[in-house]
Amino acid sequence: MKSIKGFWLFLDTAIKDIPWGDVALHGIEAMKALPDASKAWQDNADKIQQLAPFVQKAEPLIKALDIPVTKLVISGLPFISAGINLLKIGIELAKVESTFESSVTIVAQLAYLQSLEIVLVKQDETIKAKLAQLSLKDVVEKQLSKFYRTELTLTEAKTATTQFRESILVEKFGEALTEQLQQVGLDNSQTQRLTDQVIWGSHRYFHLAIVEAGESVEPLAEFYRTGGQQELERYTAIDEYLETQIKPTPLEQVFDESAPRVSFQDIYVQLEVQPLTQEGEVKRGASPICSHEWTKKILEQSANQTRKVMFMEGEAGRGKSVFCRMIADWVYSEFGDAFIPLRIRLRDLRALANNLTETLEDCPDLEQAKFVRGESNWLADKNTRFFLILDGFDEILLEGRTSGGLKEFLQQVTDFQRRSHHQLLVTGRPLALQGIDRLITQNKDLERVRLKPMSDELRELWLIKWQAIFGTNQVNQFRQFLTACPQDITDTLAREPLLLYLLARLNREGHLTQEMFADTQKGFNSETQAKLQIYRESVNWVLKKQRQDENLRLSGLDTLDDLREVLQEAALCVVQSGNETARLEMVKQRFKGSSNPVADLLKQAQETTGQSENKALNNLLTTFYLKPGEKDKRGSVEFAHKSFGEYLFAERLLIAFETWTELDKRKRFRLDERSLNEQIYDVFGHGGLTQEIVAYVMVLLEEGNIDRLQLFTRLSHFYDRWCQNEFLDALPHENIPQKKMIQLLDQDITTGLKQVDVFTGLNAMIFLFRLHASTQPKDYPYLGDDTSQHEIYFYPCGKPEPEGLQADRLLKIIRYADSLVPGIFNETVGPYLSSANLSSANLSFADLSSANLSFADLSFADLTNTDLLSANLNGADLRNANLNNADLRSADLNSANLNGADLRDANLNSANLSSANLSFADLSFANLSFANLSFADLSSSNLSRALVSDLTQIDYEWLSGSNDEYLIVLRTHQNFNIRIFDSDINSNDLSQLQTALDEFTKISGYEEVTVTREELGSFFKDIRYKIARLFYDDVQREAIETGQELYRTGKANILTRLEWKGVESSKQLAEATAALLENVDKFDNVVLQAGKIIVVKITDENGKSTLCSRTVSSEIKFLLERTPQLIDNPQALYDLLTKNPEQLQPSIENRTTLPAPSEPLK
Repeated sequence: MKSIKGFWLFLDTAIKDIPWGDVALHGIEAMKALPDASKAWQDNADKIQQLAPFVQKAEPLIKALDIPVTKLVISGLPFISAGINLLKIGIELAKVESTFESSVTIVAQLAYLQSLEIVLVKQDETIKAKLAQLSLKDVVEKQLSKFYRTELTLTEAKTATTQFRESILVEKFGEALTEQLQQVGLDNSQTQRLTDQVIWGSHRYFHLAIVEAGESVEPLAEFYRTGGQQELERYTAIDEYLETQIKPTPLEQVFDESAPRVSFQDIYVQLEVQPLTQEGEVKRGASPICSHEWTKKILEQSANQTRKVMFMEGEAGRGKSVFCRMIADWVYSEFGDAFIPLRIRLRDLRALANNLTETLEDCPDLEQAKFVRGESNWLADKNTRFFLILDGFDEILLEGRTSGGLKEFLQQVTDFQRRSHHQLLVTGRPLALQGIDRLITQNKDLERVRLKPMSDELRELWLIKWQAIFGTNQVNQFRQFLTACPQDITDTLAREPLLLYLLARLNREGHLTQEMFADTQKGFNSETQAKLQIYRESVNWVLKKQRQDENLRLSGLDTLDDLREVLQEAALCVVQSGNETARLEMVKQRFKGSSNPVADLLKQAQETTGQSENKALNNLLTTFYLKPGEKDKRGSVEFAHKSFGEYLFAERLLIAFETWTELDKRKRFRLDERSLNEQIYDVFGHGGLTQEIVAYVMVLLEEGNIDRLQLFTRLSHFYDRWCQNEFLDALPHENIPQKKMIQLLDQDITTGLKQVDVFTGLNAMIFLFRLHASTQPKDYPYLGDDTSQHEIYFYPCGKPEPEGLQADRLLKIIRYADSLVPGIFNETVGPYLSSANLSSANLSFADLSSANLSFADLSFADLTNTDLLSANLNGADLRNANLNNADLRSADLNSANLNGADLRDANLNSANLSSANLSFADLSFANLSFANLSFADLSSSNLSRALVSDLTQIDYEWLSGSNDEYLIVLRTHQNFNIRIFDSDINSNDLSQLQTALDEFTKISGYEEVTVTREELGSFFKDIRYKIARLFYDDVQREAIETGQELYRTGKANILTRLEWKGVESSKQLAEATAALLENVDKFDNVVLQAGKIIVVKITDENGKSTLCSRTVSSEIKFLLERTPQLIDNPQALYDLLTKNPEQLQPSIENRTTLPAPSEPLK
């Protein structure tokens, strides 16, 4: 490319040795001393003297050509301003071609070099040392070599101005830099990362150069006037966002730690994440990885890899939000323009729009960003790439608001990622995923991980950071505290970042000692008890500090109980607002309510101090936990962490329970029925309660003195009336749901009449179910006839006597709730159905996926077509239940009693039926593939036409009396392994192999096999199939061996008459085997295991091929199970298979006994 070569030749020869400083001072006479002063320079003397000031600015670039590129980092060479000044000179002196194409080319290279300099600043010393041998001239010459005999066309030049990153210029520059980085010793990962960052940064400097050139470089002047300046302003707006919204966040103060000041950065440690499968299970063979390394690995994926949504789950207080603020700053400093971080708190989203772009544009975290406001294509621009951090999916549009929900949001996220060049990271609590499990597990666009508690090493690192702030003595004291604490505290809670901080701080200030946990009971809720203790002490400690405040002492509110009620009421407002923020006006209105206990406190504060209402309220709310809402400094409040609000709201519910159950001297309820119902709607009518709140309340109930029978009685009576729609159908002036709806709407909380009514009833049901479960004996639901029923016994479908069972009652409630938002009943109440009494209930077609029904009484229940996917039915009583066509995939039925149950056509794929009682159950046509049937009692069960995957762990004695017709499916990963290692695969050969495999699997008993090809992996990955009746093992083995011989010899006369067995004849199977081998032989290096046959084809470097086929004997089967990596090593597998059977024995000698060959069930 003549233009760009001419420009650098002009720099390196024509003007390199001119003393431009002397020219500026003494004029052209200063050049006469040069021995080779040419006539051309003499003729342009006037121009040269006029241009001297420009070249003085560009002189560092001229002199930098011979220095190593690493020196650029130190010098801070201004490529843009210097280069543009030299371009002006070259054009003026007619030394550089003055066309649009040439100007774009030169400016693009200057921008690329400027971006390279900025990227090099961020590299570590190891990389800089390797780059020391590379000069700037080397870089330029390598770039020039890529344009040998190439000229930029006008179309390509225009493309560079609009699609810079995808232009031929950037492509060639990138190729040159890649080659040079690899030559100096950088590995592929380092090379890709560095070149990627340079490319993404070049675009902004291209437009900076355009603006620098302005009107003086005529070919670029028009482009400057029509958009160059606006594009530069966009980058300026992005930089402003990063400097104000991303860079300062790690340095923000932790809570009120001001003496000394503690920032997030001071005590932050990089936690580990555990890779998960799509189903949320720990990924087999995947070790925990540093969260920052995981992020780096995802961001550095090559361009030909499909990007997935980074999906991080973590419990409350695990450190998700702190990670988001820290990772945003880390990506900003590490990746520069390659990934521009944007941090969005999902709790602030107002509504779900039609797509993610529109949803984010209305987000408070971005609405003031100039590069977003008014820019409809800000995410469509291919020249910029964002790292979108979406924090808190559990907080988005909670409570089933009509404008959308989590399911719709996640769908928007995955749809966006699928067609976007940006990268999305989403975080939140895993509990929020209940009810949408199917969407998550079926979604292949998620890179799912779970944030792990601190390991010993990470906690030690945290303690070292704490020690750097507060000294050795304090940390040693805290270590002794942790050692003396109960194991639940030390091994569990003290590994959660938030709780570890609280423990350390409260211990530091003497408010938390190990003696306080002495009464914590061991059991399933011991962790909740310990958390409560920590939060309780935190609140007590803060309120004591608050009481010392001068304003509060003057207000007269100097008792802890008074101040605590203020916090509790604020917590109620925050929870009912649906996120972590509540409008100050809402808090004020609740305080002013005549029936509210805090109203008197607010009035007292005003009268005592003479303060205005708002001032008095602000003083009451100024605590360690509450702060002004970040998006509305005067008009709202929010808790510093969601957990504080949840705990205080649990305390507020306990106060309500005390009020509801309080008796007068005559043992009658003080609170009348009307007031009770109003209060129930008041505290329950906002949305579903989180599992943390429910757990806190139940522990507080156990610790307190509230009469649980009285509470159960009052809630039961309310429930019966709610089921009859008494409250919803009341006249307007008596309509309690309508009153609550208006109250919420007045505070700009989106809701509706049905929504208020639904959630009030569902929340009441939660505590009815929990009270019922907490009082049942240990052997429930299997009670003896002589066991008396507890007074607290919840009948969701009504008492059998005297009213009579209403079998459809619960189903009607489910349908009523789900008419608001599909699946809302299961999402809200599903986690609390453990030990529920659902005997004889009609729940047909109900959605109970992932519901916790452990130890529930479902005897004689109608569960036909019910969705019980992944439900917990551990120990449940399902005797004589009708589960015809029920979806029980992946359900946990461990130790469940299914005696006499109707399971016809039920889908039990991957279900856990370990130790289940299936005696006399009807399992005809049921799908039991991959189900765990170990120790299951199948005596007298009907397994006719049932689909079973693994009967190896069944107690065969229990099969007596069962139907003897089985359809057996073998596990996919054990029986179908296909690897093609060829670099070049002929599509016609692949198609013919597919046909042969289809025929073989059909005749073998496997039907509808679908093989999908992975392009670069060169091997088949997925096989999905339906099953027909299989051959008995001996017949199948004989037919396959005959087929092998047929293919080797090609002699049809060796086929003897074989007995007709199974669906197809053994002759057909032999012929299908021969055809399969023939098609495998068309490839060079293959490993194929299909049912009872294993085939290996290898080709050496000289092109010599050998094919080996074997019937899978017990020895070979064991060998493959013990060493599955053999499937990926054709040569090693071939060497083993070609040994004599006796020679295989040493490979399996460590086994105690060989499993007997499987035999057909008689």
